[in-house]
Amino acid sequence: MRNFGGHVGVALFGILSFALTVAVVTVIDRVTGFNLFSLSVWVIIPLGAMLTGAAAASGYYFGSLLFHTRPTWLLLVQVIIVAALAQIAIYYSEYSTFVLDNGIRVADRVGFFDYLDIRLTTTHLRIGRALIDTGEVGSFGYLLTLIQFVGFILGGMGAYFFLKVHPDCQGCSRYLRKLATGKQHFNDRYAFATYYDNVFGHRHDWRAFAKWMRHDPGKKQVREGTILATSTLHGCPHCKTQRIALMVQIRGKKEWSTIPNLARDVAIPQGMDLRPVFKGETGRRIGTEPA
Repeated sequence: MRNFGGHVGVALFGILSFALTVAVVTVIDRVTGFNLFSLSVWVIIPLGAMLTGAAAASGYYFGSLLFHTRPTWLLLVQVIIVAALAQIAIYYSEYSTFVLDNGIRVADRVGFFDYLDIRLTTTHLRIGRALIDTGEVGSFGYLLTLIQFVGFILGGMGAYFFLKVHPDCQGCSRYLRKLATGKQHFNDRYAFATYYDNVFGHRHDWRAFAKWMRHDPGKKQVREGTILATSTLHGCPHCKTQRIALMVQIRGKKEWSTIPNLARDVAIPQGMDLRPVFKGETGRRIGTEPA
């Protein structure tokens, strides 16, 4: 019964995000004349459509987390349908609210499909940083719309796949919540190797482990080649089990690059709360490692 109620709640969240996305995109278009979902990179990468599709399906993501409902093939079908319908709904919303300067509603004079044909073929394509107008796209507008349609679906599917990889409790099948985050910076690879090889070699309730978790020698000297270890503490809201996910990145000239093979997922013994460790507090439960 709880699963059925959860699926209904997720579906309602999905419908709500769908309606809000259509409304927001339509309002932005009416106020500014800018169609958010038409934004593209190099013409063929439908960035705006992907973002809009993700927004339309975001209710399924947040609803699933709230109701602890695992993603199924049925959810994937719902996400794809909602993302696909979002584009059509936005076009229809524009059509039904379009009023000419003389006060005449377009919907009173032109059918939806005729409006859509005019809308797609008379769109102007603007490229480059200077937004150079290339004129009306003509029949090419249908191809652009198809590309955007694929973008909507891909954006919606993104919400589903984010759910698939979201950490969950293996004991009670509920989504884990992020409780705390710790970061350590290293400018010396040998220092990082020492940390990496030793940090989880100690019992989690020993002070030696707490000391390693607060060890941050390169925090104030971030530069190219700096290694960043990010430890995220997750906890189950039901059974209170905790896990630590470790992600390792290295700084390039402009951005951080993740090193996947150094990632770790460490289970914490039942009944142990490591939030004080991440907050820099030792607490009464932190013991001293025997010599």
